[in-house]
Amino acid sequence: MTDSSTAGAKATERTAPLCWICNENIANSGEHKTKRSDLLAVLGKPTQAEPFYYHDIEEPNRPVRGLDVKILKSPVRICTECNGTRTQPHDRAWESMSARLRARRLKVGDWVRNNRIFPYDTRTKMKNVHLFFLKLTGCMLSEAKANAYEVPIDIAPFSEAIMSGRAHPEVHLQFGRCDGTIGRSNLHLWTSEPRGSVLAAWLYQLDTIAVSVQFIQAGRFEHRPDLWHPNSHTSSKRFQIADFMYARRAAKEGEQNKEAENQAHP
Repeated sequence: MTDSSTAGAKATERTAPLCWICNENIANSGEHKTKRSDLLAVLGKPTQAEPFYYHDIEEPNRPVRGLDVKILKSPVRICTECNGTRTQPHDRAWESMSARLRARRLKVGDWVRNNRIFPYDTRTKMKNVHLFFLKLTGCMLSEAKANAYEVPIDIAPFSEAIMSGRAHPEVHLQFGRCDGTIGRSNLHLWTSEPRGSVLAAWLYQLDTIAVSVQFIQAGRFEHRPDLWHPNSHTSSKRFQIADFMYARRAAKEGEQNKEAENQAHP
């Protein structure tokens, strides 16, 4: 005699998607789009009486009354083990770096040495920051492919990097100043002709700081000294603060356009 509920559970288990990182366990754990500790540090804890509001291309001004609600997490899940034990050192490294960068009065163009962020075990912890952003990027790639977008980036090397603890050779980071925006941008993708070289990027924005995550196809683009990679001989030990204050620039351009329009039509 077969227990129908057990059979149904096993059938569900067979059809449930696997975690894209380990490709072994059921994907049953949601990864925050913006790290939970970052949201708590910058926005505080929302409540029923005092929510904060979430905006995206689908709908603006959706109230958020808790930090663990579905809307704050990637729709593509990973497994509990990968979201916990396996990537916990990566999460903690970014949590520490995030706090230290937000505490500093950074200026665009400043150079920051990695050992000023992590005085001990600097190389490993900076690599873990890189791996943290690999996890977020892999979730975005999986989400795009699940929504039937054609993304010519193989997710397998992202999985292999996280599983082995090694850096992805084609993913670079750029740290910079932000202007109060909190959240993440969409994943933007460019392909060049005639070689079909692939370049992709997205922006993690956290009030005063931001991180640009860039996929740059190996051997297809010139080296950029303003990008940071843990294996780079020229930039692995320090990084330069970039300008990601897009909202401020847009406001300034708007004021300049309005002033020019007023001068043209007094």
